[in-house]
Amino acid sequence: MVMEMGKWNHKVSIGVDDILENESTSVEKKGQAITERLSCEACFRSFPHFTELRAARDAEELDEWLTRMYDYADRNRFWIT
Repeated sequence: MVMEMGKWNHKVSIGVDDILENESTSVEKKGQAITERLSCEACFRSFPHFTELRAARDAEELDEWLTRMYDYADRNRFWIT
């Protein structure tokens, strides 16, 4: 489902693209960086998968938890950048 920018309840700026594109950073560090930034956002306090996202050990696992993060954001109308 595509929503117009004006329909989002919150904009969460965590620099997720910059984190993921940094090839010198391990998957573990990427998961940790994303969860650290998300945990500072009040709208993500009820996100149930911080532990799993932080513990991702390979790219496939990280992608799985990022999908859940984006699904959570979509359901709650949060725009993640």
